[in-house]
Amino acid sequence: MSADGGSKNTGGIRKDDRPNDCAANDGVSSGGALNDKDGAAAGRNDSVRMEILLSHALLPVGEPGVFWALVTLTGLSPNAKEAVHGGGGRARLPLNIGLVLDRSGSMSGEPLEYVKEAACFVVDQLSARDKFSLVTFDSDVELLCPSQEVQFKDQLKAAIRNIQSGSSTNLSGGLLRGYEEVLKENRAGQVNRVVLLTDGMANVGVTDPTLLGAKVRAIEKKGISVSAVGVGSAFDEDLLIALAEAGHGNFYYVKNIDEIPSVFRQELTGLLSVVAQAVKVKATVGFGCKLAGVLGYEPEPAPDGAVLHLPDMYEDEVKRLVLEVWHPPLPEGEHEVLEVSLKYVDAGQALAEVSVSVKARLSAGYGPPEAYKPRYEVVKRVELVKTALAKDKAVEKSREGELNESKAILQHRLQALENLTRDGHGAGDAEVKEEIENLRNLVRQVDEIEEERKRLKTRGTHASLSDNAAPTPSQATFLKELRSQSYMTRRDRREPNTRGE
Repeated sequence: MSADGGSKNTGGIRKDDRPNDCAANDGVSSGGALNDKDGAAAGRNDSVRMEILLSHALLPVGEPGVFWALVTLTGLSPNAKEAVHGGGGRARLPLNIGLVLDRSGSMSGEPLEYVKEAACFVVDQLSARDKFSLVTFDSDVELLCPSQEVQFKDQLKAAIRNIQSGSSTNLSGGLLRGYEEVLKENRAGQVNRVVLLTDGMANVGVTDPTLLGAKVRAIEKKGISVSAVGVGSAFDEDLLIALAEAGHGNFYYVKNIDEIPSVFRQELTGLLSVVAQAVKVKATVGFGCKLAGVLGYEPEPAPDGAVLHLPDMYEDEVKRLVLEVWHPPLPEGEHEVLEVSLKYVDAGQALAEVSVSVKARLSAGYGPPEAYKPRYEVVKRVELVKTALAKDKAVEKSREGELNESKAILQHRLQALENLTRDGHGAGDAEVKEEIENLRNLVRQVDEIEEERKRLKTRGTHASLSDNAAPTPSQATFLKELRSQSYMTRRDRREPNTRGE
């Protein structure tokens, strides 16, 4: 396999050998630097590096089948850019942030105190270039801090510390009021974000997840992203994940209330290190191939391929896309099977639009059986994302009362990963071994939940004795854990550092 912008076996796009769509245009930074790693491309001063790795180096002649393409995007920090390309660092983009905090009755006591601590931390990290607003909600919505430049931090933190708990959960009202405040200062050349935190179900105002998701999609189209933080075991994880996905933000599951400050720390760290906005990836297949899908994503269809619009990228962040491609019977020789183009607005180059394109070539030929073996790095990512998607399916079955089906789904993925470790490369893979142990623990939890439900049915203490009764507290926590794990894997998110390092 070779992946390049016109140069065989090296990868990257030479300044004198770019595809037509990478030609320099007025106001557009484009092209990619030649690199020794197959399928790598990044402009001389660009902030995102793109790499493609195909699952196979060689396919059998005349046989149709499937190959995978692992597309890796890496946000380059100023130090990394200086080391690779030369030049100095850059100033960060200003931040226009609105916090929307649940102060319903269930947040009283320690949970609300941790939220106040986290909100004060956010204020401390901002500068006079930034805008800050704060909305709280229970059954009513209160604008505690209108959008303003962060100049009087002590006053802002005093207002935060005076937040008191209330009654019900008007999530939609709080979210929309927070959006209105961020919208007042919404403009290009900065990071515009609403951060929603709740511990309960939306039970006042708009409660339909479909309507809320549609509203957040409309918000995102105006350049304002939305992150969602769910605390405890009573919030609607499907809703919050949907809001974060539609809003091109992040989702966080806070199982223990003392993790709230570290979640806010992680969110703010990312927002203060944005290197690329309006990230767009287009995959186009060639030589009679067909793009079957992008694991874990729902891309927009395009001629001979698909388009993905991705959230802002941060310094040192890695996003990995797994493309499934069906190929026809290939004649002997090398064939151009895939082209991936990347476009984004570069925060480190005065918001210049950057365009990079990489072409991947795949050979069909004759060789020993081991020559057709897929690359472990690609197969590993495929199996981990498939495991993430299986967790979502296990959640569905569990909610339907089909605990045995839920368990079987997890066991199937456990077997698939155990088989992967029997490969020469996978035998010592710590990440795969950790996921195997995690799956074993999840299977044990299904058994425990089943026993718990049997006990409750026998005693007649559960709200419903049917198999599809409302989840018990332990089952609710289990379902949130599964959905959170799936999200974290699919979106390459890492767990918050609870030690504050």
